Amino acid sequence: MTLEDIKAFLDWKTPLFDKGVVVKAGQIQRHDGAQISFEIQAGWDLGKAHWCDKNWGVFNLQLLKFIKEKDYSAKERAEVLESIQIDDSHWEWLKKALAYRTSEYVWLFLMADDAPQGACLIYHPKKSELEPGDIFYIEYIASAPWNRKNPMSPRRFGGIGSLLIKAAMAYATDELKLRQGFSLHALPRAVPFYEQIGMKPFAALDKARLKYFEMPQETATQFEVGQ
Repeated sequence: MTLEDIKAFLDWKTPLFDKGVVVKAGQIQRHDGAQISFEIQAGWDLGKAHWCDKNWGVFNLQLLKFIKEKDYSAKERAEVLESIQIDDSHWEWLKKALAYRTSEYVWLFLMADDAPQGACLIYHPKKSELEPGDIFYIEYIASAPWNRKNPMSPRRFGGIGSLLIKAAMAYATDELKLRQGFSLHALPRAVPFYEQIGMKPFAALDKARLKYFEMPQETATQFEVGQ
């Protein structure tokens, strides 16, 4: 079966999403003030991955078209393009789901408004570079593009990334029996966020333009229980 065959099947499949294991559930505020129920579901799901590719991609194309057609000066357009977060727009979630499906990988999707609002893939176990013990490593994490600040529309939901990280931390300690803490390679625009939540750089493991960060155990414990 080719990739296009899989896409065609997923476009036909009903229902589109499998439930998965609910790791965390609660309420999240939408931009219009409504409190919306959400679930963070753990589980490999080609349907969710394909939906992210299609719908997140459409939004990014609409956003770039909006910026192109807006009456910006060259300087203003450059500043707007610099401000939007589309570094991960080339990620193909369906291809990743087909590639990363063995037991050392865990998929997490944040579902709200009947759609994936964020996705995260973790790998385990990963040796800590800062302290004894095994932790997990975030291979990929992203919020839907409409949940990021942009000039075209209000940010629909905030805090998606933090919710996914905290859910991954809970799953890692409760189900995978790892100690608190995790690591990742950060996209350049995400570096200030990871520094803000207390992650520590480890330059020896930097990858080209991606800086390696790890969250110490004590910081991780505080971060998971924080609001």
